Amino acid sequence: MNWSDVSLGFQVMWLITKDLVIPILVVSGLIWFITNLICSYWAEIKYWLQVASRTVSWVFLKLAWVIIRLIDGKEAADKRI
Repeated sequence: MNWSDVSLGFQVMWLITKDLVIPILVVSGLIWFITNLICSYWAEIKYWLQVASRTVSWVFLKLAWVIIRLIDGKEAADKRI
């Protein structure tokens, strides 16, 4: 066996490790970390998602009221909403 063949083998193993194994380990670690955070803080996440959902609904309701008021006037907007 020639030393250039051994060197080529190590280069191939390094490329596989660098381009395949290390990114897989990093992504797996990130997925584990994020999943662990979500499981740990699920109650707080659920609460803030509800707050955000209600806030967005309120904003859309007010936006609809403003559009109706611009089109039909204040009395029509007050009747519809």
